[in-house]
Amino acid sequence: RAGRTGPGKCFRLYTERAFREEMLPTNVPEIQRTNLASTILALKAMGINDLLNFDFMDPPPEQTLITALEQLYTLGALDDEGLLTRHGRRMAEFPLEPQLSKMLIQSVHLGC
Repeated sequence: RAGRTGPGKCFRLYTERAFREEMLPTNVPEIQRTNLASTILALKAMGINDLLNFDFMDPPPEQTLITALEQLYTLGALDDEGLLTRHGRRMAEFPLEPQLSKMLIQSVHLGC
């Protein structure tokens, strides 16, 4: 486990050179390196609409938020004002990426 400070043995699964030259000193938080569409959909479903001023522990890049908002708008989950649509609320009920949620919802309407 990480953080041990007592005596014991450590078996690293990488070389010392890889540790010094290839590894980052700290990991980039997931919220700063992934697609945020699912996270934003969940926040919108909880009534949190002002995402640009939301107090994230590790704020994502603004462009990442904008891209996710545009994606949700394209999927019909958000309206012109960035508010959750009825369709978006249904999409938020699924523990899936928004694209897959929309696919499942549409499959019912198409008789698939």
